[in-house]
Amino acid sequence: MQATNIDNVYLGAPEAEPAVPAQAGAPPSPFVNREVPLAELRSRAEAVDRVGPGVAAVRGMQGVGKTALLLQFAATAADLFTDGVLAVGFGPEAGAPSEAAWGLLQGLGVPEQRIPAKFEHRVAMYRSMTAGRRLLVLMDDVTDAGQVSALLPNSSGSMVVVAGNRALEDLLADGALDVPLESLSVDDGVELLRRLCGADRVDAQVEQARELVAAYEGHPSAIKAVAGRLRLRASWPVSRLLTELRRAVPANGSVEAKVLESFDQVYGDLPGPVRELYRVVGVVIGVRIGVEALAEITGRPRDDVAADLDDLFAVGLVTEDRAETYRLHRLVRRHALQRTAEEDGDGVRRDWRERAVRWWLAEAMGADLAADPGRLRVPDPESVRGERPAGVSAAEALAWLDHEHANLLAILDAAAAEGWNAEVCRLFEALFALYKTRKPLSSWVRAGQVAVDAAVLTGSRETEARCRCLLAKAFQELERFDEAHAQLRRAQELVDDIPERFAASVYDFTGNLCLRQGDPETALTWFRRALAINRGLGLVRGTALQSALAARALGRLGRVEEALALFAEARDLVTGGPAAVLLPKILAGTGAVLAAAGRVDEARRALLDAVEQAVAEGNTADATDALISLADLGGPDEDAHRRQAVQLLEQMGSPRAARLIAGIVQRA
Repeated sequence: MQATNIDNVYLGAPEAEPAVPAQAGAPPSPFVNREVPLAELRSRAEAVDRVGPGVAAVRGMQGVGKTALLLQFAATAADLFTDGVLAVGFGPEAGAPSEAAWGLLQGLGVPEQRIPAKFEHRVAMYRSMTAGRRLLVLMDDVTDAGQVSALLPNSSGSMVVVAGNRALEDLLADGALDVPLESLSVDDGVELLRRLCGADRVDAQVEQARELVAAYEGHPSAIKAVAGRLRLRASWPVSRLLTELRRAVPANGSVEAKVLESFDQVYGDLPGPVRELYRVVGVVIGVRIGVEALAEITGRPRDDVAADLDDLFAVGLVTEDRAETYRLHRLVRRHALQRTAEEDGDGVRRDWRERAVRWWLAEAMGADLAADPGRLRVPDPESVRGERPAGVSAAEALAWLDHEHANLLAILDAAAAEGWNAEVCRLFEALFALYKTRKPLSSWVRAGQVAVDAAVLTGSRETEARCRCLLAKAFQELERFDEAHAQLRRAQELVDDIPERFAASVYDFTGNLCLRQGDPETALTWFRRALAINRGLGLVRGTALQSALAARALGRLGRVEEALALFAEARDLVTGGPAAVLLPKILAGTGAVLAAAGRVDEARRALLDAVEQAVAEGNTADATDALISLADLGGPDEDAHRRQAVQLLEQMGSPRAARLIAGIVQRA
């Protein structure tokens, strides 16, 4: 049985079936001109005499429309890239190239449990999967040529289009197409203005409109802000805005000064509550922010906040990311921060940040509880979680944590900067459900290092031990074993001064690291120490879990009967009790040991029991894993097991994974 590490159970994983990715967003609307750069990009895409993928570097100042050009090209050149479009970002929304490689592999249909931990192994898999395919890869907010060169697809029929704020000389030296993106021409700027606020209105003063666009030097962000003001002030002629600009900014002022002045003018037209909301968004936003968070932070009714966000969207100061979720362009956020620095005191801004930390922490802990309800935690989650809607599934909780990940990292950094160390540690612990499932390893390490530093400052030894264990797990996944052991050694130094259940957790993590390094004998020693503590404390769930882990180590040592006896003990402990959620994992582990021992019929029975128990508990994740393991055993029911796994994956909201398994069935 091919073994793949899935949490604490080893199960067979299916091979990846190449998917057709569609990761680019919708093309911008309205979109004007840019015929020349679009033609240049298409010409490079159509070139057939290349020895590798075509590369184009789109560069220009902030707000000039680089991202819009990438999306428009993806929409207009779909006929050239029959194998789909991949997209990654390297700005504030994304982490290291290793995480970009994770996202690219996911886009290609690789199951999460098959994505390697090491960056170089991810790159090797990516290059293997892109060989011979016609893919378009979009890379936004690139700041270094190395981010691109490491992730080039392995196909001369593919193309990579990069966007950044400056020339990427190393890429150009290697033959990349240089696509400098300038501001819009006067004619194109006027056309954009017409589409945004009405042709009749602009045509009534077309010369003034041309002069206004020229004064802003054709900068798209400024033109959108101007259009927002005109929509807001239906009776104003275009000439009024031109007069205001001349009065506010010298003719020889910089483009950036003029753009910020356009934001100032829009801002000044807004009602007081809308202006305050804009400043709040500037202070607390990580990447994107929703109505619920802003209502909590401001203490205002949700409907009022939603209406004010609509006003900010109408004048172009926020962009709608999806339903009731918004983001700020970095240039706009700079303006919002300027406004709050001038209009709000330090205490007001600190209060907004404190409310933001409190809201995201409560939501993250609630999602963490839904995703993994029985896990050991330092704080009592109910103490900060408050009243939360019931009935949130584990899949929904993980999806929320994934969507909010960038915001949660920003909030964690903000809490650390303010010295709110307990909140930093709680946020990190709440992210563990996401980290162990999705494995964004560089972010995991970065958050863990901040949390360990904060934990030391709290003076709470159990908090420090817990954070070090969770950070050690990230290092283990990266196979940075020396660093993992260093964290666990420090945690072991703390065990005499922390509650025994946390000491048992330290032993658990240490045992898992030893097992990962191929030392089941030492792992068994650590698991038995953890098991003794849990038995002594009468902790049923902990006893069952450590029994299963010890059984897994015994199975690796070939001590099959001892392993099966310990699995049976764990099964008896949890059956019919509140820890029954562990039963599918215990049964699946039993099946894995039996399969490795060549006892296929017994393994099949254990795995069928695992499926039955998981389905009865509504545990679709464990049921799916057991079904895939059953299929890997072969036999007449192989296809039926895969099809049932597809049905469960669809219930979990994972259509890509369902398509992956369906493709395997079709090949069989």
